[in-house]
Amino acid sequence: MTHPSPAMEVRTRFAPSPTGSIHLGSLRTALFTWLWARHCDGKFILRIEDTDSRRFDPDSIASIVQGLQWLGLKWDEGPDIGGKFGPYTQSERRAHYQEHADWLLAEGHAYRCFCSPQRLQAMREAQKASGQQTGYDRTCRELSARQITRQLEAGTPFTVRLKMPLEGTITFPDLIRGDITVDARTLQDPVLLKSDGMALYHLAVVVDDRLMKISHVLRGQEWLATAPYHHALYDAFGWEPPVMVHLPVILNPNGKGKMSKRRPVVAGESMPVHVHEFRDAGYEPDAVFNFLSLLGWTPDAERELFDRQSLIEAFELTAISPSAAAMPYDKLLWMNGVYIRGMSAPAFRAKVVAALARAYGRRPEDIDALPGLSHVLPELQTRMKTMSDSVQWMDWLFVEADQIAYDDPGVLMGRRLDALQSAQVLRRSWDLIESAAVFEPEPLHRLFRQGAEAMDMKAGSFFGPVRGALSGSKVSPPLFAMMACLGPGESQARISRARARLLAEHESAVE
Repeated sequence: MTHPSPAMEVRTRFAPSPTGSIHLGSLRTALFTWLWARHCDGKFILRIEDTDSRRFDPDSIASIVQGLQWLGLKWDEGPDIGGKFGPYTQSERRAHYQEHADWLLAEGHAYRCFCSPQRLQAMREAQKASGQQTGYDRTCRELSARQITRQLEAGTPFTVRLKMPLEGTITFPDLIRGDITVDARTLQDPVLLKSDGMALYHLAVVVDDRLMKISHVLRGQEWLATAPYHHALYDAFGWEPPVMVHLPVILNPNGKGKMSKRRPVVAGESMPVHVHEFRDAGYEPDAVFNFLSLLGWTPDAERELFDRQSLIEAFELTAISPSAAAMPYDKLLWMNGVYIRGMSAPAFRAKVVAALARAYGRRPEDIDALPGLSHVLPELQTRMKTMSDSVQWMDWLFVEADQIAYDDPGVLMGRRLDALQSAQVLRRSWDLIESAAVFEPEPLHRLFRQGAEAMDMKAGSFFGPVRGALSGSKVSPPLFAMMACLGPGESQARISRARARLLAEHESAVE
């Protein structure tokens, strides 16, 4: 049964550990968790699980928050906005964990372990040497009351361990995987509370989910190994566990192995894996939202493009596939291009202007005021796949004439023209610019067509050298919009420099 009873309030949580930049797989978990909360008119909670002090990264929390905000996943309770079940950062909840650890000790579900780190290390080395499975040997599990008292009076540091069953099986349900059974003999007695009083993951997550009234837990498949311990804790406390859903992992693009935090290489290009990398590479949040929603879940096999509300309405936990899938970067790139082409002209212009301003250190208002920009942008919008493509497509606008090397004179050659003929075209083009009464794309287009006719050339052959002179490349936005952006003076300067390069190429060929 997917839908809760009307009496149950759906409360989901995204509980990342702040140990680095948020990864695409974690973002998918957050998105599914958010979708289910919104589908059920429930609450989406952000909780920071920072109990691992050794791996804590102080910059990670900001990365997590910014990543969720970028995708538009607004939380209803969290560290920054509070809520009635706070605090929402685990390092601030030590008293809760101590209270519940004490209860487990008093009820006989847990025990104090006085083993020193040195003894535990020696034990593991001995186990490895004898070919045994490494794990705690439960030395302290059956200490007598007198032995425990003696250790406490001596001030011996201790951890608190959970008493797991020594035989039989543990069975726990997963909504998309069914009942999962584990042999109790394969399990350890995990540490719940460290000697400094800070809870480890098992105790903290179970206590927090209970106290925060979490109804559904969505987390990655890699956490399945911890589920038997959590199930045992719920049993020990006498609590009903939340509905558990272990999401399938996202595989590397080649389908081999879980998608790592190292950037994979696809077709010779390094691809993003962290959320800030997708943002900085120019991916649109709406496109990533749409794409991630369909990574492991398919509401309609006939469609690939959905708005957010449609995804909220259609989302079903039981429809999530338990099978892992390779990360289809090509599909994301295609989808991002679709979203770019679907933008309104003002929205697209604003994003391009912002991207160019960041890339070239210019004021957005100065870029927005460039003549001819409105003529370039429609062509860009049909070609771009990410917003960062605009930087490559528009790089010709942010260099001076003497910075264009024209290393390949071929970019200056017109179709079926040699270097000298192409140089003659550029000389004629310089004159045409000088005679232009109106420096706008359409009048310039007409003027240059007349120039081609006067030299008895096809327009394509005549325009080619000019395009190469202005952009330094055979590929560029529409020629006359580009010319209008540069203005007459800069256009003539580039044409003069390109013509000199062609004449040098011609003389070299003659020699």
